[in-house]
Amino acid sequence: MSKDEQLIDGADADALVYQRIRRAILSGLLRPGMKLQEPRLAKLLGCTRERVRKALHHLAHEKWLDIIPNKGVFIPVPSVQELHAIFEARRLIELGVTRQLAERSHILDMQPFFDHVRKEREAAEENDRSTVARLAAEFHFLLVESLHNPLITDMHRGLMLRSSLHFSLYAPMNLQAGAGNGCAGPHEHEAIVQALLDGNGARVEKLMQRHLSQLEVLLSARQPKTEFLPLEEVFASIGQNVGGTATAGDEVLLGTDSCCAD
Repeated sequence: MSKDEQLIDGADADALVYQRIRRAILSGLLRPGMKLQEPRLAKLLGCTRERVRKALHHLAHEKWLDIIPNKGVFIPVPSVQELHAIFEARRLIELGVTRQLAERSHILDMQPFFDHVRKEREAAEENDRSTVARLAAEFHFLLVESLHNPLITDMHRGLMLRSSLHFSLYAPMNLQAGAGNGCAGPHEHEAIVQALLDGNGARVEKLMQRHLSQLEVLLSARQPKTEFLPLEEVFASIGQNVGGTATAGDEVLLGTDSCCAD
């Protein structure tokens, strides 16, 4: 156990290990199908193998990783068929949600949406890929959560976790270039927020339909990438040690528990 880890409460150390590994996945720099080895991760993160194992199992439970019996833990290689199924389900939920929110716009608190799209644009301008992935997912979760229907929120959370994985693995590394054709940039979320503010249900539904369809096409392309890095370089770029200070990228994605307990 590292000296840094000894200074951190057990639950906090569990959370930091979980967050660092998840952020590495969100970075898009780990090759799909890569095997993650406990000893190597423990050394990089400055923690025990037990903490790494706990984090890996938690991430696998959330579908961020695949555990193959007798082989190990791997970065997933999700299929295009799964992607289409995810977006079909997301459309069924999100189109109805946005229309209902537009109908309630006179009582809807819009400030969280304004604040969120501002953060998205700032992250996109800096090409901060892991933060963009996190914020993009959280925007859609914020929409659904605003309906205050826990059943819909729970169903949507599972879809968004897996959708975020597809984004992390297959969205263009240069997000500015990827949005250059008008597809899936922060400006689309801004347009959706404006339509909500106007109370225009038909327009917000149309904008969401187009936004999700364009994002699905972008991720379906499975554009080949050459920017994959070794584990050491990926964790060095995100601040690997559990004794380090948590960053904005370590915030809990989609409101899920950050600790590794189920």
